[in-house]
Amino acid sequence: MSGSLTCSAVNCVHNVNGLCSANKIQVTGINASNSSGTQCGTFVEKSILNAITNMANMNVPGEIRQLLNNSTISMSPKIGCEASNCRFNKDRICVANRIQVMGPGANTSAGTQCETFI
Repeated sequence: MSGSLTCSAVNCVHNVNGLCSANKIQVTGINASNSSGTQCGTFVEKSILNAITNMANMNVPGEIRQLLNNSTISMSPKIGCEASNCRFNKDRICVANRIQVMGPGANTSAGTQCETFI
């Protein structure tokens, strides 16, 4: 899936003004029965070192498109999903049109969750 992903995990190196700048993310929580059982497995705490070591997963074309067009969400990461009970999980790929990852105070992936889980 390539869909828009908004994120409130402001401490994540991939969070740019509430949007996810990662090229690929992974939602974990194979046995989740609701959103609180999921996590963003791609979460990495913001730091200079983490920014450098995670450059390979940056969505540079999406970031450039986003800079040029603020009226829509242009960054669209590929979203893998292990939450087998979620209706948007099709063969471990998220097929939802829009994803919301929560985690405003998160310092690790354990503080995040996929609010789009149904």
